[in-house]
Amino acid sequence: MKVVEFKDFSLRYLRSEERSLKNINVSFEKGTTVGLLGPAGAGKTTFLKALMGIVPHIEPGYIEGSVTVNGLDNSEHKVAEIARRVALVLENPDVQIFSLTVGDDVAFGPKNLGMPAEDIIRRVERAMQETGIVALRDRNPNDLSGGQQQTLAIAGAVAMEPKVLAMDEPTAMLDPVGKDEVMSVVERITKGDTQATTVIAESGADLEALAGKLDQVVVLDKGEVILDGPAEEVLIDAKINEVGIGRPQVTELFVRLRDAGAEVPNIPVSLDQAAESLRRLLVEAGVDQLQVPADYGRPDERSPGEPVVRIRNLHHTYRPNVRALRGVDLDIHQGELLGIIGQNGSGKTTMCYHLVKLLKPSNKDAVVEVLGQSVQKLRLREVIGQINYIFQNPDEQIFADRVRDEIGFAPMMMEYGEEETKQAIEEALDIFNLRGHGDDYTMKLPQDLKTYLSIACIYPLRPKVYIIDEPTTGLDTHGIEVMMGALRVLRDAGHTIAIVTHDMETVARHCDRAAVMLDGQVLMVGTTREVFAQPERLIEADIKPPQITQLGHTLSDTGMPMDVLTVPEMANILLPNLGLGSPVRRGE
Repeated sequence: MKVVEFKDFSLRYLRSEERSLKNINVSFEKGTTVGLLGPAGAGKTTFLKALMGIVPHIEPGYIEGSVTVNGLDNSEHKVAEIARRVALVLENPDVQIFSLTVGDDVAFGPKNLGMPAEDIIRRVERAMQETGIVALRDRNPNDLSGGQQQTLAIAGAVAMEPKVLAMDEPTAMLDPVGKDEVMSVVERITKGDTQATTVIAESGADLEALAGKLDQVVVLDKGEVILDGPAEEVLIDAKINEVGIGRPQVTELFVRLRDAGAEVPNIPVSLDQAAESLRRLLVEAGVDQLQVPADYGRPDERSPGEPVVRIRNLHHTYRPNVRALRGVDLDIHQGELLGIIGQNGSGKTTMCYHLVKLLKPSNKDAVVEVLGQSVQKLRLREVIGQINYIFQNPDEQIFADRVRDEIGFAPMMMEYGEEETKQAIEEALDIFNLRGHGDDYTMKLPQDLKTYLSIACIYPLRPKVYIIDEPTTGLDTHGIEVMMGALRVLRDAGHTIAIVTHDMETVARHCDRAAVMLDGQVLMVGTTREVFAQPERLIEADIKPPQITQLGHTLSDTGMPMDVLTVPEMANILLPNLGLGSPVRRGE
């Protein structure tokens, strides 16, 4: 049964010359999970807004064709009516949270539909149970972490018990375990009694969390559907890489093995499938124990400099009695790129707020030093010249009309010279992929350029240390490479950078070290190889390493190293052992 059908649908926003969606013809069956994939700016969010009726009813635009949900044409019904059939979770949870407690916010939607009190209570209890936020019932949403707020937004949508649940980058702010929990919620909604149809928009960074759960995948590029079909067929198509989405790591590994001559009947899209297929390949090749190249895992040439950030015995308690930090100890070294990882609510952001004087320690004997100076004894003007914080949501810190004005605002306020400011603006435009956008209006920028801009506007202050919260949220694979390339330029120029992130692949590929937080403390810190090679301790912190590293852990009994970080590393181990590359000689 077709629950959703786009038929010859095109859309052009008011005052726009280009169509955002072009000749869309897709349909979704009842009780299926659909992945709506595409690079930044492909039209995914507009697609979801059309599904909800937000365009053209609230955001004006010109449409051709039709969108029907449960046989009803969206153009003939108001959004309030469509909301009884379709629930939408947006990328930014701030715009969907209205109440003073978590419980009241989950109830907001059913209340506005005028449902009976007993029905509202039942829906709220079920939604909070399914999303795992029962313990947060009485918390103020403003005191939650970004990931917790995202989970709350999802719970509010689940409480509507929709026929169609549409989600825009729903796992972008969640830790790896949180991503799995959201997908478990999706599975219960689609495969359980409700048999809802779920449509999940994704740019690529979290594709691995979704891939094994998807029944259908639709790929958009420049407003057009370029692929549509079963997940196991679409996700191996070369166009996935060509448009900048990227494949799951295990899928990419098997594509490489196939292209090198391995007999791979079916290319896997999930970790379990990959482990089973790889064991079969090794048995067929007569490999009992893998021989690992002698040059595997050479230590990085970069050696850490002296500590420029020093934290000792840092405690912080939010009112009324939420202990967010419980004695944090951490050093951040000069010229390194550090990944700060941990489950939502582990204290990552709270710790970083202390580094820029946004919060004060709850204990008098805490030590928070930057470049040998106590942060609490510095004036704010002195702090931002040494260390600066970039928030997770670019919209929270972008306010100038045009890109060039936004980058130049901070040096103007700091009374920098005109030539110095002009030079810094030009350098920032180049480093952060904004060349050609200097005169663009900031509020009209696509999300990826807003993310670049949020960091670029700090660059003219020349801080020694950058603390960046979720720098890759909402970026496609190409966007992540651009962002991390820019941060490496800063690191190589002598700056120190710490990123707070749930993107384990980004940490593995780009960070020098990783610090793992759990329950307001630093559980462990070390090189990315050292950290990701400890699955038991990562499980303790509810952290999952990159998918390819997880595959290495699963196959450790075959001699696969526990600290494989990238697809090329694993491919370079497997190919010679499978007789598909240069032989590996012991001792080399």
